[in-house]
Amino acid sequence: MLWFTEVRNSVVPVRIRIGRTQQVSRVLRNYAGLTITCVVGVAFVLIFAASSTSFSSLTLILALFTFASVIAAAMMIAWAAEASQYSISQGLALAIVAIVQTLPEFFVEGAIAWNAGQDPVGWLPNVTANFTGANRLLTGLGWPLILFTAMLSRSGNKRSGLHVIALRKEQSIEVVFMLGATLYYVLIWLRGSLELIDTFVLLAAFLGYLWMLSRLPSERQDPREALDASPRAIVELGTRNNRIIAILGLFSFSGLVFVFISTPFVDSINTIAVALFGTGAGFFFIQWIAPFLSEFPEKVTAFHWARKIKLAPMALLNFVSSAVNELTALVAIIPIVFALSIGAIGPVSLTAHRDEVLLTMAQSLYACVCLMDLKYDVRNALQLFGLWLLSTAFVETRFAISIVFLLASLVELIIQRRRITVFSSFKQTLQQYFSRHS
Repeated sequence: MLWFTEVRNSVVPVRIRIGRTQQVSRVLRNYAGLTITCVVGVAFVLIFAASSTSFSSLTLILALFTFASVIAAAMMIAWAAEASQYSISQGLALAIVAIVQTLPEFFVEGAIAWNAGQDPVGWLPNVTANFTGANRLLTGLGWPLILFTAMLSRSGNKRSGLHVIALRKEQSIEVVFMLGATLYYVLIWLRGSLELIDTFVLLAAFLGYLWMLSRLPSERQDPREALDASPRAIVELGTRNNRIIAILGLFSFSGLVFVFISTPFVDSINTIAVALFGTGAGFFFIQWIAPFLSEFPEKVTAFHWARKIKLAPMALLNFVSSAVNELTALVAIIPIVFALSIGAIGPVSLTAHRDEVLLTMAQSLYACVCLMDLKYDVRNALQLFGLWLLSTAFVETRFAISIVFLLASLVELIIQRRRITVFSSFKQTLQQYFSRHS
């Protein structure tokens, strides 16, 4: 009996070491596979992109490689962003996470704005496609799916009948800034164009947002609970310098990949859509397919968090933060890139798809109003998802859906009038974390 106990005790550490070895091997394969995908995609672009000027089999192959490279680079950015929350100073981590989570959309939107300056007739109508689609995907599809995923994951827990995701008091910062940016879009819609003044206002809002986030306490979740194996491997590197090198290396490599991939990626989507479905299809594909692919790794991460009861608020907040970044910094770059492309300062006309801006603003406003009490429930999720689905499936209803969203926002405010806590929570957060630093 003693012999059996000693053998069993000696086997357990061996199993642990084997498990860790297998995990390390799997993590290395993950990073190696993504890196190879990016390198092959960039090489293919450098060799064949110049010769692919019209729809052909070469265009389809180029699209395949650029699609794969976008997903691979975005996945590495997502892993590095997750790890940075635990690996570097809080303020720098939050700033980097806020920027890199929407980095793929930055490159795609920049490529579209540049093309619009070179070919206004063909590309200027597409300027609104990426940023309106990306934002409406987050709030109309992403937010509801976070709650539905959390509900399904909790269904096995008989003690949990919870159908609400509640945010912490300090997370009112994200909601307030999202609301402010959304209301600013009323001016953009009325004017029917984006100008350099919008760049200054939206960038100032974005920088103020980052500054406020940098004053908040560091992430309290255990990385072993919040992170999957690949980003957790970065957190568990031996020294702080090694972690910083790994994170910055992934950011730099992925960013360089996007420099080479973004324009061929956008061009191939537009070429295939126009060839297969006609000239109007390019806008639809850029509006929905491009942001879906570039946001895919972020959505996978958020849904992984949503499956865990403690991390569901983090998953929702992840999408709220991304919405703030897209409403501010993402749109702010459009007038700058457009001016550089045409070699002069001028407005970026949005009149071709003005209703898209109105719908994006109205949907974002309703999403903000849903969080006035810092809680997100099933009724809010169903209304957001249903109206988003209707406006996506039936393009001709978009102006009407915009009005419905605006009326729903008013009704929601009336329903919540005695439960609105976001502004008082924002004030308390300022007093708690900012007055002592002043």
